[in-house]
Amino acid sequence: MMKNIVFRFFLSTLAVSMLLSFKSSDSSNFEWKTSEPSAAGLNTQKIQKFVSSLKNTEVTSCIIVKDGVIASEYYKTGYDSKSVFHMHSVSKSITSAVCGIAIQKGYFNLEDPVTKFFPELKEKNDKRYEKITVRELLRNTSGLVSTDSGYWGEWHQSEDWIKFLFDKPIQHEPGKVFEYSTGNTHILSAIIQKTTKKTLNDFAKKVLFEPLGLKSAKFESDPQGISDGGNGALLTARDMAKFGLLYLNNGIWEGKEIIPLEWVNESTKIQTPNMARYGYQWWIRWFGKKQLRGFFAHGWGEQVIAVIPEANLIITFSSNYPNNNKNAMYWNWIGDIVDAVEK
Repeated sequence: MMKNIVFRFFLSTLAVSMLLSFKSSDSSNFEWKTSEPSAAGLNTQKIQKFVSSLKNTEVTSCIIVKDGVIASEYYKTGYDSKSVFHMHSVSKSITSAVCGIAIQKGYFNLEDPVTKFFPELKEKNDKRYEKITVRELLRNTSGLVSTDSGYWGEWHQSEDWIKFLFDKPIQHEPGKVFEYSTGNTHILSAIIQKTTKKTLNDFAKKVLFEPLGLKSAKFESDPQGISDGGNGALLTARDMAKFGLLYLNNGIWEGKEIIPLEWVNESTKIQTPNMARYGYQWWIRWFGKKQLRGFFAHGWGEQVIAVIPEANLIITFSSNYPNNNKNAMYWNWIGDIVDAVEK
């Protein structure tokens, strides 16, 4: 009898131990390391000069990560590492990551047409809806009306964002024209919700935010409760840098695959040749005198997460500009930082 009690106690203890071990693996123990620019292989004088110049701008934060270490961290007066910033269209690249995870898990695939998720579209008797696939939504080549070309206010003020998008006539033959639209990403968010039975926010929390320890990360929602995957993400500057580091590390975080390597590669290469330098919700560009290839997430008002693999470099910006007229300045800044790499 005593042996049975001891044995049961042992099994109970083992079960609790395994449960605690499982729970602890669900969140990251990662902590950022910091260093002086020179110790990270950057020209200190160039970096200090650059950071000093930010004081006269609307940049609210800027982090430079070299070789996985924060080599420079700037915050405008009134902001710090705990400040949470509205990502605007940087949100799209986060949604893309969650799409890659969902596809790997078998919830849907790139060639699924929107009619699979919205069967009511078949009643429109327009065969072009069958050509609007998950891939075309990711590439911004769906042919649907663009929310970013004159419809933004009307769309955001509507009671049903998805219905608004499908009520407008198709503008272009699917797959033929690149037209940037937050609406495409919002449909992706709805697809994630329909297939996983969780909002994008809740699914992302489980498969991305918690594994990385992105405690600040969340998505706002539309009037129907669908996460705003194209414009509604919130992050601190350090969590922005974490997301960039995940992509720099090919989707691996603390030895565990979070995003499939194939998805990292496919989503960050040009998927719209002869139309735009655009992947699956990521932009692609070449920076600095050496023209090193990089990919970046970019949001309204100049929010940026840039990854330059050849330099093992991540650069993030949050800003308070009222428009996107400063793009060129940011690309030049990133080029200057790339040129400051000495080893």
